[in-house]
Amino acid sequence: MMSRLSSVVKQHPLITFFVLAYALSWSLESQLVFLGDSVSDTQSLVLVLLASNVPSVVAIVLTAIVLGRESVRKLLGRLLIWRVDPRWYLVVVGPAALTGGVVGLNALLGGPALSVDVSLLTAMIMLALSIFPGSALGEEIGWRGYALPRLQAGRSALNASLILGVIWALWHLPLYFTGQAFRSLSLFAPFVVATIALSVILTWVYNSTGGSLLLVVLIHATFNLPLTLILAPLGSRATVPFLLWCGLMVVTAIVVVVVAGPKHLSRKQRKQDEPSEISPKSLVYEAQPEAQPQAQ
Repeated sequence: MMSRLSSVVKQHPLITFFVLAYALSWSLESQLVFLGDSVSDTQSLVLVLLASNVPSVVAIVLTAIVLGRESVRKLLGRLLIWRVDPRWYLVVVGPAALTGGVVGLNALLGGPALSVDVSLLTAMIMLALSIFPGSALGEEIGWRGYALPRLQAGRSALNASLILGVIWALWHLPLYFTGQAFRSLSLFAPFVVATIALSVILTWVYNSTGGSLLLVVLIHATFNLPLTLILAPLGSRATVPFLLWCGLMVVTAIVVVVVAGPKHLSRKQRKQDEPSEISPKSLVYEAQPEAQPQAQ
């Protein structure tokens, strides 16, 4: 069985990853949809956390089965790439600027008052929890660490980002059938657009930092934080500010593409992809040299 699984993954590494990520996550989240109110808040939280960690767990397991322990070490080692141009750490707090833009535009349009009703310490704790056991670390080893380099092999970074963005967005679909006001099905289309835009932004960060999953995880978490602290508490009143948030995400992604270029989404680094000489019999993942990047 292991030999057969290894052969399938070698021949179809991306399809296997996406099928398993969807199947395992949706099997957990479907319980929230079909069981409804019979699922307690604690059980719901556990199911969501388990589902949000599936992509990274699947990526690690598939890498271990097919490529071995050394490749797992290389994959996880990307979480330790922290010696980058300090300006990239400013990008980590970039979502705060987008949040300010949403607050200002929302006020001009007469939308509901937007504010953070928690202390700074609580916000930092929530940020830490959104990294782990939340979705940032639980997803990014899979989406950016495993899938993105393979999608970028033979494609431009922009095309790879758009493909991954659609797959990543649709992966969240079950949560929009749970009846939560903030996750109304009517908001799923703009959510998909915003997720595709974020996929472009994260590819830009990943390629420009020599494949740093650390920076990707941090930025994923800081993009999620305003949604959790400001928009989610508004429930059904979050529609206008959420649409504004999505619009600013798209504008940011367009600026990234124009400035960094669609081929590599980086002016000074090549896209992080697999070597061209890949065959089903010899599938070896080698990261691009971890050169010191420059911020765009």
